[in-house]
Amino acid sequence: MIGATSALGDLRAMVGAEFLVTGEALEAYRLGGRKPQAAIVPADDVEVSKTLTRAWEEGLAVVPWGGGTHQSVGPPPSRYDLALDLGRLNRLLVHEPADMTATAQAGIRMVELQRQLAQHRQFLPLDVPLPERAMLGGVLSARSSGPLRCRYGTARDLVLGLRVAHADGTLTKSGAKVVKNATGYDVTKLYLGSHGTLGVILEATLRVYPRPDVEQGWWLAAHDLGTAQTLADRILGSSLVPNRAEMVDEDAGRACRMPGPGLVVSISGLPETVQGQRATLERMAAESGVMPAEIRDAEGTWRALSDFPWVNVGWNGGGMRALWRGGAPPADCAKAMLAIRQAAPRSVGVSAAASVAHGILRGGFLAEAPEAVAHGLRAAREVLVAIGGFLTVLDAPAPVRAQVDEWGPAPDGVGVMQRLKTAFDPKGILNPGRFVGGI
Repeated sequence: MIGATSALGDLRAMVGAEFLVTGEALEAYRLGGRKPQAAIVPADDVEVSKTLTRAWEEGLAVVPWGGGTHQSVGPPPSRYDLALDLGRLNRLLVHEPADMTATAQAGIRMVELQRQLAQHRQFLPLDVPLPERAMLGGVLSARSSGPLRCRYGTARDLVLGLRVAHADGTLTKSGAKVVKNATGYDVTKLYLGSHGTLGVILEATLRVYPRPDVEQGWWLAAHDLGTAQTLADRILGSSLVPNRAEMVDEDAGRACRMPGPGLVVSISGLPETVQGQRATLERMAAESGVMPAEIRDAEGTWRALSDFPWVNVGWNGGGMRALWRGGAPPADCAKAMLAIRQAAPRSVGVSAAASVAHGILRGGFLAEAPEAVAHGLRAAREVLVAIGGFLTVLDAPAPVRAQVDEWGPAPDGVGVMQRLKTAFDPKGILNPGRFVGGI
């Protein structure tokens, strides 16, 4: 392509040869069986804008890249000319501890963002998987979250404003830099969870929180998932204010360093507040026939819960692995987890966990044959859809992907999503074909 060759020459002149990746190094940007013609690593918003403008002019398909932790979600792009690596946009731009807000660039790694916020005894309660790799922009584009969503919510609750580069290179801002309520439609929320199909997130203004004085966690081993569900419902319906309420089956519990099935619950705040809630929690557990055990290695346990199932799914050895994320009514988490296990072929290993407060499930399947793993995914999706839920494939090898739709049935609002895509990116150059409904 003459136009593409000319565009790459212009981009090389802009960023320097060091930051225009070609040749064998492009393996790092492979998605499925596709590699781009080049990967560009711009230094700032201006270079991102110029890159997109040039790609727009030539009709080059662009895939935004962060830490790559969620690039396995969705099918490979239908076209893929240029990888846009945001790793150099990696600064915490503004931190206002008194206002409890912070503005950071999309390429900052989550572990580094938390480290800098911690200097003022604050944190961003997005305990996402693989924080050493995950970058803020990718986390927001995938709307990733972790067990702390029980108390603090998701990115939709924590993002106050965004700076975005659109497909034609136009730069816009949405939202505000202060915590306030406003009437009208919140454009910011369009970009969260859009997987880079509507625009490239460049920076985000975030609501941050004080680090709690004390945090305590308990492992509540249950006889079965039904008992765990009943106890979780009592806890969540009580005066207790847990940070986390995670239900795990036996295999997920093993992966998170605990004997499943059961609940992991944590509470934080002032020492006297935590002590008072502890007494209530222990009384509820005793009435359910469950003996609470205090979690000693809190940091390791929280990390294992957040990383599950990305790091491991409770199994050792080989086999073909698929990871998934799903949803169900919160009161039906145990029902869904049991039904998923029962629906899977006997040859498939199953592990699952649930953020009970919001009905978000996640887990993995393992088997020797891709057909068995694919069968397990399809059966799990049928189970969840039947109770009003969903299932998305997070990661799976190509032989499994060939047999399963990664996103599943298109939602009722897919027509609106397609119209938004047409309005924001009429040439279809941003992450083409990677989102629901081929968007």
